[in-house]
Amino acid sequence: MARPVLALDIGGTKLAAGVVTPAGDIVAELAGATEAAAAPSEVTEALLDLGRRTMAAAGMQPGDLAAVGISFGGPVDHANGTVITCHHLAGWEGLPLRDMISEQTGLPAVMDNDGNAAALGEVVFGAGRGSRHLLYITVSTGIGAGIVIDGKVHRGANSMAGELGHTHLVPYGPKCTCGRLGYLESLAAGWAIAKAARDALDGGARSALRSVRRDELSAKHVMEMAHSDPLAARIVSRAGEYLGLGIARAVNLLNPEVVAIGGGISQAGEVLMAPVRRGFSRHVMPELGRDLRLVTSELAPRWGLLGAAALAVREASKAQA
Repeated sequence: MARPVLALDIGGTKLAAGVVTPAGDIVAELAGATEAAAAPSEVTEALLDLGRRTMAAAGMQPGDLAAVGISFGGPVDHANGTVITCHHLAGWEGLPLRDMISEQTGLPAVMDNDGNAAALGEVVFGAGRGSRHLLYITVSTGIGAGIVIDGKVHRGANSMAGELGHTHLVPYGPKCTCGRLGYLESLAAGWAIAKAARDALDGGARSALRSVRRDELSAKHVMEMAHSDPLAARIVSRAGEYLGLGIARAVNLLNPEVVAIGGGISQAGEVLMAPVRRGFSRHVMPELGRDLRLVTSELAPRWGLLGAAALAVREASKAQA
């Protein structure tokens, strides 16, 4: 029987570890907070400690496992196993995290950014099982993507493929976090949805959203109230249609079989997915959209953990080949 793997997930606010079987069953898992002010060495040690305690909870030692997979919340150099940068935590640039984890656990390790890891997770365990061409889109505070072509993750020339959030949609549109104007993130990401609500309220709009303190108003509040509040419904509809447009552009280029949408905002349900499908159908080339499956992720809410597990399962299978 194939051995389980250790999955490690590093996000901007959360760390997670799991022991996962090659079939995607989670034997044990633990989570902890990511301390934004902590040094990379401290975060790494906290993650390793989480991994050790998770193995203990599963009744296993490193020798019982086949490999360790690492999902990192930021761009990484997959080939060299180093962090390129991290938008949420300071001091990670150039860190050889893959080799550090491998040395401490004694296991072969593989690392990728969270979008690529989740895309592979969908193919191995989730909505893309049986497919060879998949586009995974994460919609949360920001918007990113992972691309699987012919069963393999497509990373691009320098491991930076999949920056769907920085697709240009609207000339001279809202400013993105990168400083450019009219990018998808500035129109449909979580922070953009919250900003649109605050701007509307500041302009005098009547809405139940006024019951939330302005400095606490988030995309989650807007999504929850979109079922009954006209302003919230308009904001979500607009964001969803822009997201559908962005997806259509990617599909017209890549021609996947499946588009899986993950990330916290994706769990809003039909209030978001209905406008996404409208925007998509208006802009996709009909021949490319006809047989495509546009679905929400089946890995929620463990995109990072099961993505990391998929990386490790693939790594272990390559070693056995």
